[in-house]
Amino acid sequence: MIKKILYGIVNTISVLVILLAVVVLCVVLMTKPGKTPSIAGYMALRITTGSMEPTLPVDTMIIVKKAEASDIKVNDIISFYSSDPSLDGTVNTHRVVDIIHNGNGSISFVTKGDGNNVADNYDAKDEFLLGRVVASSLTFGKAVRLASNPLIFIPIIIIPLAILLFTNLFKTVKYAKKIAKEEEEAAVREIVEELNRRKKEDTKK
Repeated sequence: MIKKILYGIVNTISVLVILLAVVVLCVVLMTKPGKTPSIAGYMALRITTGSMEPTLPVDTMIIVKKAEASDIKVNDIISFYSSDPSLDGTVNTHRVVDIIHNGNGSISFVTKGDGNNVADNYDAKDEFLLGRVVASSLTFGKAVRLASNPLIFIPIIIIPLAILLFTNLFKTVKYAKKIAKEEEEAAVREIVEELNRRKKEDTKK
């Protein structure tokens, strides 16, 4: 009984992992080059530098919700495509310390990392805004980084999933053969019964 329960749990988790992988793959493939993949306006990013420590340590996984520039307030933590040439347009996540309303109607954000002594040299333009950070988890981020290591991902996730899939495939084929055999036997029994019935009718005549 316990074995069946454990197998059911593992099977369910495996299916969910596969479905999640398919969803992520579809989202990535449908995302335009140079853009960050998102699902329903939410993006998952991992902190790779210490500029936001101690608020967001390295490896922290953050959830960024798409937002309009007009909704951003001072002290919000935002993610944006950096205009700093040294960052080459990569995504940056810093805190808003000031908001500048430009004469042409656009908005720029003065940002600063919590771990930095000075504000960023280049303001974050509203057109490069990804959204506001709404959640974070260091534990989940470390787990993702660990799982992304091929030396861990292959033996712990890929191999067990492959074994489970082949096991389920074998059981499905075996079950299908069993059903086909039972249907064939039932059909034979019906034919035999019909022949016996006709034989009895002919004998009465």
